[in-house]
Amino acid sequence: MGQAHSSKQPAQPSAEELSRCLAQRFADQSFSGVELYSFKDNFRTLADVHKSKTSRAGLLYWSEDTLIKFLAIPDCLEVGAILFCAASYIGAFPFPSLAPVVLDFEALVKVVVILTGRYKSVIRRRPDSLRLLFRSLAVYDRGVHQEGGGNGGMGKEKGNEVDVDVSLEDKEGEGGEDEDEDDLSLAALDALDAIEAFGHAEKLNIHHARIPLDIMRKLIAFLLAIAPLRPSQPVADFSDRLTPDALTGVRGVGECILRGFRCKDEKGVLYSDFKPTIKKSLPYMFTPLEPLFEHLLFSKNVDMSIATPSNNSGPPIPLLSTECQIMDLNLLGQISFFIPGTHLWHRLRLLYAGSETGFSMGSVETKVLKWAAPTLLLVSGIRIPFPVETHAQQAFLDRIPLRCIPKCPVETFTQGLLRRRRVFDLPAGTCARDDGIGFGSPMQKLKNHCSQSYLNLGPVSLTFGHSLEYGIFQNTGGGGAYNSTGDEDYYTRDVFEIEEIEVWGCGGDSEAETEGSGVGGTGSAGAQADYAWEGSWGGQGFGGRC
Repeated sequence: MGQAHSSKQPAQPSAEELSRCLAQRFADQSFSGVELYSFKDNFRTLADVHKSKTSRAGLLYWSEDTLIKFLAIPDCLEVGAILFCAASYIGAFPFPSLAPVVLDFEALVKVVVILTGRYKSVIRRRPDSLRLLFRSLAVYDRGVHQEGGGNGGMGKEKGNEVDVDVSLEDKEGEGGEDEDEDDLSLAALDALDAIEAFGHAEKLNIHHARIPLDIMRKLIAFLLAIAPLRPSQPVADFSDRLTPDALTGVRGVGECILRGFRCKDEKGVLYSDFKPTIKKSLPYMFTPLEPLFEHLLFSKNVDMSIATPSNNSGPPIPLLSTECQIMDLNLLGQISFFIPGTHLWHRLRLLYAGSETGFSMGSVETKVLKWAAPTLLLVSGIRIPFPVETHAQQAFLDRIPLRCIPKCPVETFTQGLLRRRRVFDLPAGTCARDDGIGFGSPMQKLKNHCSQSYLNLGPVSLTFGHSLEYGIFQNTGGGGAYNSTGDEDYYTRDVFEIEEIEVWGCGGDSEAETEGSGVGGTGSAGAQADYAWEGSWGGQGFGGRC
């Protein structure tokens, strides 16, 4: 009496069982009935069969060729193997120690759910797939493989582990900041009430990993080429952007974006560079992967179209109404990496081009001020040589305060300007238009007429003179009033002669009708429109090819 009968503890499910359970929950809660049926139809129709001695049915799976052909990934971009290796890693979710896995139905379900963002319906605790995406593209040094037993998405498949220089390893996580970051795998197991299954073998040291530059270069070019992709749209629709001449422009913009990650060496991108760059400057860079992998949810054997009247059957609306000296499809794709593409595709209208209507503040006000919606301003120019060649150049330089010059010898600084390559960045700023056009600049102070009138430049600012002949871009690392770039290695000041200025309006037919009706400047509606217009100039920051 008084003694309780001992009972056996229920056996904990294995990693494979939990992985299948998670895939089943993803399939039930992330897809509609038609989408799941179409997914299964596509998978079974194209799957290869791996016959086993222990099973008569065999294992259905997708090979690399099957995935590449179904997604219609062009060979010229050399990105098919990269996406397949990444999918093989993500398919092991939430147990990276099992990667790479065979892409059976359960693994492919997890790939589609994670890359399309649909996992948020199941995993509700800080859902962020950025760390998982980095791991799926990264390689690890040999020491990490031997100690942890885990493999990166690209490492085990092709045997391309790299020796990492210890002095250049990611130091960001040593203080514990990233160690406390909620891992998507932990959140998934928590949703299954099996968080104890996440053992030591699953905790890969992400600070010993990096994405090789060649992988990033090819992936960025691919994402630029398919940036406007819709879920049911074939990749073949962008064949005109895959010609040799077009790819030269795509890869040029991709190289600019790649430099924005600011690798400390030529071996690859560390997580400490990858995460802040994506979060701050390129939040929508991986968005094209969502419609690409949603192709698996559309089957040719299932008619999901809705009958609509055919009275609107006209020529398709172009992605960009017209290409100009600065704006083209490649630059538009780059902009879509930090502004949602839904605000850009088919919705940009050229409001002002200096080469067409003249470089004057009056032309800008006439063409732009009535547009009661967000706008994009683009500028191109040539750096002013040092020493200057004309009196006009010297007159503009005399308006720049010397106190803003970085603390370095003038000769060294000017030589650095001439050697600078195009680097993508997106520092935050505000707008001022009282003396020329200024972004990130405080309001100009009134001065005595006898004294020199200096430009009041902000820590991160783009300022044009009132004649729109010269401009200056300055980045002293302050990041505007409240945002700090924290990147002292890339402080710069570029003084340039303006070649072209373009202002594009973001909006549809309703915004165009508002502009045509003359709204803006009179009455309460006009005041609200002008206020909205002024707000659209500030706060979005600067990005592009410097």
